[in-house]
Amino acid sequence: MKKTYLFILLFWSACSMIVFANEAKLLYDVYDYGAKGDASALDTKAIQDAINACHQGGGGRVVLHNGKFLSGTIYLKDNVTLFIENGAVLLGSRHQKDYPVTGSEFPSYHGTFLTNRILIYAENASNISIRGNGTINGQGEEFFGIDELEALKERPRIIHFRKCRNVKIKDITLYNSASWVQNYWACDNLVIDGITVDSRENPDLSKPRFADAPGRNTDGLDIVDCRNVRISNCFIDSGDDGICFKSFSQKEGCHHITVTNCVITTNASGIKIGTESVGAFKDITISNCVIFDTRLGGIDIMCVDGAQVEQILVSGITLRNINGTAIFVRLGNRGRMHREDETPRDGYVKDISFRDIYGTNIDRYGCSITGIPGNPVENIVLSNIHLKFKGGDSPFYFQGEPGNLVKEHTIESVPEIPGNHPRGDMFRKLPAYGFYVRHVNNILFDGVRLDTQEEEKRYALVADDVNRLALNRFSARSSAVAPALIHLLNVRDADISHSHVLSPANIFVEISGNNTKNIRLLNNDLSEVKQAYTTKEKALEKQVTNK
Repeated sequence: MKKTYLFILLFWSACSMIVFANEAKLLYDVYDYGAKGDASALDTKAIQDAINACHQGGGGRVVLHNGKFLSGTIYLKDNVTLFIENGAVLLGSRHQKDYPVTGSEFPSYHGTFLTNRILIYAENASNISIRGNGTINGQGEEFFGIDELEALKERPRIIHFRKCRNVKIKDITLYNSASWVQNYWACDNLVIDGITVDSRENPDLSKPRFADAPGRNTDGLDIVDCRNVRISNCFIDSGDDGICFKSFSQKEGCHHITVTNCVITTNASGIKIGTESVGAFKDITISNCVIFDTRLGGIDIMCVDGAQVEQILVSGITLRNINGTAIFVRLGNRGRMHREDETPRDGYVKDISFRDIYGTNIDRYGCSITGIPGNPVENIVLSNIHLKFKGGDSPFYFQGEPGNLVKEHTIESVPEIPGNHPRGDMFRKLPAYGFYVRHVNNILFDGVRLDTQEEEKRYALVADDVNRLALNRFSARSSAVAPALIHLLNVRDADISHSHVLSPANIFVEISGNNTKNIRLLNNDLSEVKQAYTTKEKALEKQVTNK
C-alpha cells in the first residue's frame, strides 16, 4: 500500500514539474529581449521581439513588469497576451515618427488602405489579449499641435485592432490618449471587461468645451462593424463619447452586443449608436449602467447614413447631470459613405425599448425621437422612466459659450435638417421640455414621469406626425404659464389613459392639425386640470373621445 502511494506521489510530482516547465516557456519577459523599462530608452524593438518570439513559439504571455516602457507602434500577433503587471506602465512615444503608417488589407475611415498611427495594432490576428492591472499611457498631450482635420490620421490611438477574432481586453488602465483611446474594427468575439479609461481633457463642464486644451477626439471605446461583443464592468472617463458603436460599410455592421455594469462620464455622449451609420446595428442590449457628468447626451441612437437599426434594448440606467439630452433617437439622411463601391441608401430605425431609466439634473434641450418626412421611426417603447430636468427660462448658452444663446423653437419652427450631423442638441431648445416626438409610427409611453427643478413654460410632451401613440400612466409637471401639458399635432390614433399632472395645469391635452384623428382620453385623473382638452381647429372636436 505504501509503495502504491509513493508511486502516485512521484507520478504527480513529475507531472507538476512538466506543467511548470511548460508554463515557464509560455512567459516572455521583455527584459530578456533588451528592454530597459526606464521611461527614456525606446523599448519598441525589445517588446516587439518578445511578441514575435511568443508568437513563433506557439503563443503565451509577454510580460511588462517593474518599469516604465517607452514605445512606438507594436504589433500584436496570434495567440499572444500582452500582460502589463500592476505598477508597470507602457508609455507611448512622444514622437510621431515612432508610429509608422503602414499598409493594410482593409480601408480606413478615410477609405485609404493604411493603419494610420497606433500604439498597439493587430490585423487578422486570433486569440490575442491585453491584460493586467498596469497602465498604458498614450502621453496624448504631446500631440496637441496636430491639425484637427488630420486628427484621425495623425494622432496615435492607444489600441486599434482590425479583423481580429477572439480578443480579450481585461483589467487594464488606458490613460491619456492622443486620439480614440481604443478602436475595434470588424472583430468577432470581443470581450472587454474590468478596464479603466482615464483620458479626458477639459473636464470642467462649467466652461466651454475647449476652454483649457484643444480637443483630441478621445472616445473611450469605439466598436466599428463588430460581432459578438461583450463589454462589462468598465469605468470610462473620456474627452469625447464614452462607448460608441459605428458602421462604415453596408456589407457589415454591429451585431449581437451586450454592454453591462459600466460607469461612464464624458465630454460628449455616454453611450451612442452612430453617428457613422452605414451598415446594420442589430441585437444590442445596454443594461445596468451609470452615466453622469456628460457634456452632451446620455443615451443616443442615430441612423443618418442608411443603416438598419433594430432590436435595441436599453434598461437599468441612471443618469445624472446630463448637459445635453437624456434620450435621443434620430433617423436622418446625411448619406455619408466611406467606401468607393457603395452608394447612399435609405435607412430605418425600429423596435427600440427604453426601460427602467432614472435621470436627474438634465439640461433644457428636451429629449427627442424623430424621423424625417416619409421615413418614420417605428415601434418605440419607453417604460418605467423617471426624468427630472433643470427647467426654468433663464438665458441658456450652448455648451457654456458666452454669447452663443440657444435658440428656442415653437412647434411650428422646429427644422427638419435631415442631412445635418446628428446630436441631441441639433434642434436647439425644443418646444417640449420632456419629449419631442416627430415622424414616428407606434410609440408607447408606459409609466413615464417627467419633472422639473424650476418652472417650465413649455409642454411636457409634443407629438407631431405620429401614428398610433399610447400614453399609459403618464405623469408630468406643468405650470401656470405653460399652454398645456401635452400637445398633439397631426396625430392619428392616440390613447391617453390612467395619466395625471404633477402640478396644476391649464389644459391637459392641446390638439391641432388637419390630419389628426381618433384621439381617446380614458380614465385619466384631471382633478388638477382646468380643462381636459382643447382643439385649435373646430372640426377636430368630433375626433376626440373623453371618458
